Amino acid sequence: MQQQPGLTAPSTQDSAIMQIAVARQEDIAIVTVSGRLSSAMADQFQDRLMAELDDNPKALVVDFADLRFITSSGLRTLIVAAKRGSSEGYRVHLCGMAQAIHEVFEVSGLLRIFVVHSSLDEAMAAVNGG
Repeated sequence: MQQQPGLTAPSTQDSAIMQIAVARQEDIAIVTVSGRLSSAMADQFQDRLMAELDDNPKALVVDFADLRFITSSGLRTLIVAAKRGSSEGYRVHLCGMAQAIHEVFEVSGLLRIFVVHSSLDEAMAAVNGG
């Protein structure tokens, strides 16, 4: 059985390796996720993302430039953020996806609910109306 790119099961050694960095540029929340966003780490990701949304940003940008793995739990968190953004008047921007991660979003049909950019610079320019 062939697994989809980006959805391969992590080994026991690296299942908990995920880093989240949060920054603000003007009123834009920038959340950078690197490593492996596994089911075991999805709650931590959701807590950080929701904390940023509680501060009412004008936009949310999630940078996946160094993300190598995402589970359905991570996708669910992003869907929740997108729904919240929609109800509060903004869209969630994703950027820097590796091809395997992009394919996960494409196959799952999630590309239609996010604004996807190739880089953080491109995402920031779009959010700022440039």
